[in-house]
Amino acid sequence: MAVARIESLAHGPHGVARIDGKVHFVRGAAPGDEVEVAVEEDHRSFAYARVTALRAPGPVRREPPCPYLPRCGGCPWQHVTYAAQAAAKEDAVRDLLARVGGLDPSVVRPIVPAASEYHYRRRLSLRVADRAVGFLAAASHDLVPVGACLLGSERLDRAIALAQQLVQSLATSINRVEVVATGDGDRIALVAQADGVMAPADAEVGEALLRRTPRIAAVVLRGKGFRRVWGDDRVRVPLVDGDEMWLRAGDFSQVSDHGNAALIRLVLEHAAAAKHQRVADLYAGAGNLSLPLARRAGAVIAVERTATAVEAARENAQRLGITNLELANGPTETVLRGWAKRGLRIDTVVLDPPRSGAAEATSSLLALAPARIVYVSCNPATLARDLKSLGRGYRTALVQPIDLFPQTYHVEAVALLTRRDASA
Repeated sequence: MAVARIESLAHGPHGVARIDGKVHFVRGAAPGDEVEVAVEEDHRSFAYARVTALRAPGPVRREPPCPYLPRCGGCPWQHVTYAAQAAAKEDAVRDLLARVGGLDPSVVRPIVPAASEYHYRRRLSLRVADRAVGFLAAASHDLVPVGACLLGSERLDRAIALAQQLVQSLATSINRVEVVATGDGDRIALVAQADGVMAPADAEVGEALLRRTPRIAAVVLRGKGFRRVWGDDRVRVPLVDGDEMWLRAGDFSQVSDHGNAALIRLVLEHAAAAKHQRVADLYAGAGNLSLPLARRAGAVIAVERTATAVEAARENAQRLGITNLELANGPTETVLRGWAKRGLRIDTVVLDPPRSGAAEATSSLLALAPARIVYVSCNPATLARDLKSLGRGYRTALVQPIDLFPQTYHVEAVALLTRRDASA
């Protein structure tokens, strides 16, 4: 047993302390806490520990309002004041860009905070075990059954109970179920992920649930090689300027409507697209960024490898009367290599890759040499890595963190890069 004072929050679910000069990552701790800790994993240069006693709370510690804490692992920072959370995320972006990317920390702007630290999620992804729904316990595969979640929007109020009803009524083995606000009042869609094949006994389950519960707009049961839908699985996601993106329940979208609108506006500001310019949107999905960009640019080419997302983007463009959006279906790196060989001129590239980043695309981006690149990232570590690679031809003008995920350590960031031989 050792006594430690927590210095800061790590980019993860831990506080950071030094004991005899060695870094200890302590789950459930807040900056300024004086704690007794027990080491759980001891490595050569660092250790993981847990709090066994709180001797004195730090100035940013608070009592979390969620009744499922501290066991539930979904909100590892809820015991920390929101202002301290936001500051820690900004610090994490600045630290990773400097350490991994070799960038001047001054390029990082003050974080854009969330409009609300609770009730911001338009969808909740729940785990399933023994036909109960909930979230995993911290640092564990054990399920914590829940009946509500403070992060869910008011439109999802009492929706978890409906997800529980669906799971209990299915003969098919389910490992996850997502609750999605459809955008039509408090109506929801339920998306169940199967472990294996669909059980024949479930052929009528979705239809029966829709008849009993008018609030449920759709039930989706999907697994490897199949997707069965009962009801209308359309989900409406607001963008900006009155536009909406329509998706199928279970397809990817940002979890916060307000946060997504703020993100789109940042991208539009830094892309600065004009009517005489061609913009490429990489990892485009169903058009979350492509559609607003097409309202401003002369032409937009959206690159997406998932065929269903490409089809959704096409349908969205047609519904919105957008005629200057071209769609390219294929892996980003393959499409970019083709463009580079053809010498295609792109004025601005916008990219929003997955957490793994865009390492496979950086060489082709350098070959294409657009005047500016706007890089949207949900992982500051891979962002830093990719900005370092792009530094051979680009200057990172700014990085703007934005908080889309209060109560967690996750943070979004928008980076603006300008070509070294071009004016900003």
